[in-house]
Amino acid sequence: MGMDWLWRFAGRAAGPRDGQGLALETLDLTAAVPPVAEAPSAIMRRQRDAALKVLSAKVLGAHLANRHQISYPLTIDFRSMAEDERNFLLDAAAAAALSGGENETALAAACERLSRRGADEAALSRLRTKVAGAPPSVNAIVERARGMDRAAHAYAVSLIAAGSRAPATQLYLTYLAARLGLSQEVVGSVNRRYRD
Repeated sequence: MGMDWLWRFAGRAAGPRDGQGLALETLDLTAAVPPVAEAPSAIMRRQRDAALKVLSAKVLGAHLANRHQISYPLTIDFRSMAEDERNFLLDAAAAAALSGGENETALAAACERLSRRGADEAALSRLRTKVAGAPPSVNAIVERARGMDRAAHAYAVSLIAAGSRAPATQLYLTYLAARLGLSQEVVGSVNRRYRD
C-alpha cells in the first residue's frame, strides 16, 4: 500500500522522465562537434611524403660526402697502365718509400703493397733502383703529375708505398697533397681507400 502512494506521487511529479535529459536537450551539441578528420589515406600520404624527404636528404648527404669515390673511381692497377704512366708512378712511389728514412724493411713492405696492386718484378726492380739511386724531387713529381693529369694517382701510389703512419711520412704526404693541389675531399677519399 505504501508503494502505490509512491508510484502515484512520482507519476505526477514534474521533472524529467527516464531517458530524458532536459539539460542536454537545451545544449547545442552540433557546435561542439570537431570538424571531420582527414581521410586515413591523406594522413598516410603526408607521412610518406615527410619520410621520403628525410630519406632523400640522407641519400643525397651520403652521396655528397662520398662523391669523389663514386664519381671519380681512382683505381691503381699497374697491369693496366701504359709504360710511361707506370714508370712515373713508380718514381713517385720511390720518393714516398724514402720519406720515413732509408730502411730495407720499409722498402720490402712497399714492394709487397705495390705487388698487390699489380706491380710485376720488373716494376719492383725499377723501384728498388730508384730508391738506391736518387729518386725524383717533389717538384719533378708535381710537374709530371700535372702534365699527365695524374695528381690523385701520384698521391695514392705514394700513400701505398709509404704505408707508415710515422710523423715524417705523414708530413711528406701532406706536403705532396698540397703541392699537387688536391682538395681535402680527394685526399680523404684516397686515404679511406688505400691506407693500410
